Amino acid sequence: MQSASQSEGQLSMQQSGKRVDRATLLLSLGAVVTFTGASLTLAQNSPPAPSTHASRLRHDQEARIAKLNEQANRSMAQGDAKSASENYRKAVELKPNDARLRYNLALALNRLGDQAAERKELVKAVSLDPNMAVAQNQLGLLALGTAQFAEAENRFKKALAIDPKYAEAESNLGALYGEEGKNAEALALLQRATRDDPSYVTAHVNLGLLLAQQGDYTGAQREFQMAIQVDPSYGPSYSALGRLQAKTGRGADAVKSFERAVVLEPASAEAHLNLGIALVKQFDRPTGFKEFSEAARLDPNLAAAHYNLGRFFFETGKYDDASHELETAVRLQPDSADAVYFLALTRKQENDPDRSTDLLRKVVALQPDNANAQYLLGQNLEHAGDRAGAIQHWKAAVQADPNHTQTLYNLARSLAKMNDPEAQQYQDRFDDLQRKQLITDRAAELGNFALEAANAQNWPQAMEQMNEAIRLCGSCAESAHLHKNLGLFYGRIGNLDEAEKELHTALELAPGDVDAKSALATFEGIRKAQSK
Repeated sequence: MQSASQSEGQLSMQQSGKRVDRATLLLSLGAVVTFTGASLTLAQNSPPAPSTHASRLRHDQEARIAKLNEQANRSMAQGDAKSASENYRKAVELKPNDARLRYNLALALNRLGDQAAERKELVKAVSLDPNMAVAQNQLGLLALGTAQFAEAENRFKKALAIDPKYAEAESNLGALYGEEGKNAEALALLQRATRDDPSYVTAHVNLGLLLAQQGDYTGAQREFQMAIQVDPSYGPSYSALGRLQAKTGRGADAVKSFERAVVLEPASAEAHLNLGIALVKQFDRPTGFKEFSEAARLDPNLAAAHYNLGRFFFETGKYDDASHELETAVRLQPDSADAVYFLALTRKQENDPDRSTDLLRKVVALQPDNANAQYLLGQNLEHAGDRAGAIQHWKAAVQADPNHTQTLYNLARSLAKMNDPEAQQYQDRFDDLQRKQLITDRAAELGNFALEAANAQNWPQAMEQMNEAIRLCGSCAESAHLHKNLGLFYGRIGNLDEAEKELHTALELAPGDVDAKSALATFEGIRKAQSK
């Protein structure tokens, strides 16, 4: 299930629809993992030539079965699963021991969302033909849908025992292993799938998502672009690429990718949700709101859509609307700590402290290390006259975040009123953080002066001020940012040795800094070009 707190930077995924032949499970980051069932390549039945009277009767029956199957196939291609299922069922009644017909009926039932009946037909199909790999694979997908992971693994392995180069089963088993943290096995299977069927787009998407989860963003982008090249009309490829772009700080590109996904899959609630999140990140809140609303309309049970609508209303002060959407999100996904947290904030603004306190208790039960929730719960308890309870949760807050200044201040104040000797240590920690903040602010100010000098091409002054900012900062919160800017300064004046040195320092302090990585790659490219 998709987390109600899904955001682009946190590429979480979930089962994307009711069809098991294209069920999608999205993991954290981006680790998107897509499970796919058999393509709708439906079995055909050709009647034999007649000879004797008995054979002519058999021929007539086979001809009728073939006609029913052909009509059903046509209905499936036209999206009319109901008519298809009726004709497949008639064909099965005429020939109950035909595994192919039962498989076709199962696919039609899948389209209708009748998974119990689908499973029944698939089980019958594999009992009639144990070597039907596509049916084993589809049974694996059904098992996934009900969290029967051991059964799913067993079915995918059976499919591969029958057909060792069955790319869909390789991809599905690889996706399952990726979700279970068996990354080496997952990687091997997904790479096999792309080799065994280079045109199988889902394998490329899954491989890209696994690579992204492991931090290989270049490899991930390569696989997503390969997927788009193989099938430019496959929306999930653009969604996966958009998540990667958002994760790596390319917000404008992410919006374009999500827009393409929406064009290709206009009925996908998740595609609209992802686009909405990307738009809000790019400060286009009105359009983002429209996308959230469309996502909730398309899938009223998508908790993430209601969560994002609730946040939007909360941030604009529309607390009644926020409460309605967040209550819906929490009802749909009770374990979403973020949705519960924002509902608690909303209830507090609506002067409902008891409800707010109950919700915050639930948040800290779900996330004991949520320092903000622990702090607010302590604040609520203090206002209710429960000082001991407040202190308990404030101590939990500073344990989760030793630099939570508001909590340190409140602890020092409350404990001092009780003449508790612990008060002084919290006061000392608070004072120390305040001094560090003054240093950080001064370092940031010097850094800004250096940027102004650089913009004026006054490089000596820019270098002097940036170096002074770094010296003053030491290990303050601005350190990585300052080293990165100094590296960029050196790059601008052609001192590549110092530029690379500063950028490497910046990346040691902030390994995820996309700009520093990009600049370092550029400078390395310049070096290679100069060495030729």
